[in-house]
Amino acid sequence: MLRTFGKKAAAMTATGDVLKGVLAVCIGRWLFQLLPADAGVSPYLGVYLAAIFAVLGHLYPLYFGFKGGKGVLVGAGAALATEPLVCAVLLGIFLIEVAVTRIVSLGSIIIAALYPVGTLINLIARGANAATIVFSTVCCVIMAAMVIWLHRSNIERLKNGTEYRFGQKK
Repeated sequence: MLRTFGKKAAAMTATGDVLKGVLAVCIGRWLFQLLPADAGVSPYLGVYLAAIFAVLGHLYPLYFGFKGGKGVLVGAGAALATEPLVCAVLLGIFLIEVAVTRIVSLGSIIIAALYPVGTLINLIARGANAATIVFSTVCCVIMAAMVIWLHRSNIERLKNGTEYRFGQKK
């Protein structure tokens, strides 16, 4: 968006994508909290299922012929709503990586790969039960895998040394 339509359009799109992830998680949490307590279903189920489906909906939108984005900002919004501390750490890592290399796709791949690790560490540190830790981490792995999979062409360009650097002219 930035290269094609400029800063304002890029900022609006980025904000909308992040909010899409946040809103999906909030709706998933709310819906699953409405279930009866004896249903034995954790709100984490609703949170992470909503996050996965928000990313999938972004990657394969019906109204664009199933051709969408790469899911990074929607995933970031979901991470912000589920694990804000992990999201803040990942944002710091992303900003440092982009400041050093100016390669946004590399930063996106790195934080996608670190998202399940950060979530796992955070849940263990918070004393979550084993089922929550396993389920949440598996869901984070699924989201990370989707984002990394859609960066295949970027990974090839990184290997070839031809990946676009932020601010570089075509």
